[in-house]
Amino acid sequence: MWSHEMIYRVVTYDRATEQMKGNLPVPPSVLNEVKEIAGFQPQDDGLGEYPLDDEQTRRVARILRFRPEPNKFYYYVEPYEPPADDGLQKTQDIPR
Repeated sequence: MWSHEMIYRVVTYDRATEQMKGNLPVPPSVLNEVKEIAGFQPQDDGLGEYPLDDEQTRRVARILRFRPEPNKFYYYVEPYEPPADDGLQKTQDIPR
């Protein structure tokens, strides 16, 4: 289910093993552009996986500043909802 906590990331899968190898969060400042390139439609709930073809991968890579390796990896834009407690909760700023 979609939530306001939802973030998106580019996820890589090894072409040989199909195992997830890495992920890169998509900053909110470029999210709409990345979603447009990935083919998100207005009626989409944003919860699906969006595979990127070679051209889409190159365009997203330029925006996020990574070097794509399409011969080694598949690239997807995927939603991610951080866990409620990941052990890294922010604290309130308390003067020392």
